[in-house]
Amino acid sequence: MPKRRSKYFRRKTLIGYLFAAPWLLGMSLFVLGPIIATLFLSFTTYDMINPPRWIGLVNYKILFSLDPSFWKALGNTFYYMFGSVFLKVFIGLFFAILLSNALRGMRIFRTIYFLPVVLPSIPVMFLWMMMFNPKSGLINQILGFFGVEGPLWLNSPVWSKPAMILMSLWGIGGIIVIFLAGLQDIPEYLYEAAELDGANRVQKFWRITVPMLMPVIFFNIVTGLIGASQVFAESYIMTGGGPLESTTFVNLKIYLLAFKDVKMGYASAMAWVMFMILVPMTILLFKIAKKWMNY
Repeated sequence: MPKRRSKYFRRKTLIGYLFAAPWLLGMSLFVLGPIIATLFLSFTTYDMINPPRWIGLVNYKILFSLDPSFWKALGNTFYYMFGSVFLKVFIGLFFAILLSNALRGMRIFRTIYFLPVVLPSIPVMFLWMMMFNPKSGLINQILGFFGVEGPLWLNSPVWSKPAMILMSLWGIGGIIVIFLAGLQDIPEYLYEAAELDGANRVQKFWRITVPMLMPVIFFNIVTGLIGASQVFAESYIMTGGGPLESTTFVNLKIYLLAFKDVKMGYASAMAWVMFMILVPMTILLFKIAKKWMNY
């Protein structure tokens, strides 16, 4: 009997591995393989024509001591990461609370807010480029209606990053949906008990809604920061990294080094440095979250 059961479970295990085989194969070939390859290339000089030549830590030394453009790209990336994520979380929470009220027509508004998420990103970028046009763009025309002179937006090194942060709000529908799900999980009796104690709306928001939503807020911040750190297409298509490298984010810098300047080894070193910055930052966020969040 035990032998029969053992044979049964071995067969089940084998079937499980067979079903998982396509994912395991894809993970090995297209994720783990390139990661290991970039780690090796980061210690070499490689132009994709001649074989890689081992140079040790030279790429990293140049990166940290002789390449100010990397630090500028890193600063641009963190500016965009924190600006877009915290703005999206704050505004997403605000609209989620508004949309959570069972008022007439709320389902239509929920659909309207989520619709931009499913639109193709490239046409949306061209639409925003038209809207950011300093002369004929819709945004500056609206500002002009109120007597405010609009900035140069994507043509200005000062306003180019705020313009991209503003554009990132286009995809806020996903965050709103997550917040709506979190709001529906808050027990109604907590609000009823607070009302009996005489709590007003502001007190209920800060004493009940925000603490109960902390795991959702934390989830949106962590996933948002990781997603924003990968920003690439926006700057590549809308500005090409300009003006004056004000929108040259790290991912765009890596792409230009690897496929325009053909410095695959140096680009790999930059990618690994960015990775080594993001991993401790994420671990730090989890450690900080444990102090002010109850799971």
